Amino acid sequence: MPAALTAPAPAMAPMDRQAFQTLLVELRDDAVREREIALAESATAVPDPVAVSRAARLQRTVEEIDAALRRIADGSYGSCVRCGRAIPPERLELRPFAAGCVACEQRR
Repeated sequence: MPAALTAPAPAMAPMDRQAFQTLLVELRDDAVREREIALAESATAVPDPVAVSRAARLQRTVEEIDAALRRIADGSYGSCVRCGRAIPPERLELRPFAAGCVACEQRR
């Protein structure tokens, strides 16, 4: 959709950003811990493909969380990175590191 037809996302309240930031930091810490466990499990003479896959998936999650924390810092958190529309709060509650709205993610 052209940018001229896309309404900008309303600014997220600072309290909302703080709550999501706290949640994201906790999720990141958990994902890093789990990734380290998966890496330890895969560091055997014969690497476990499930553990390797799990470690890679957790690494992507950490990267998505880091990107969400950067969006909080720059004030763009809660807006779709593709179309700029507001991401519904329900989506952010379910997936706090979501970068896009449902419509944009379905088009990907």
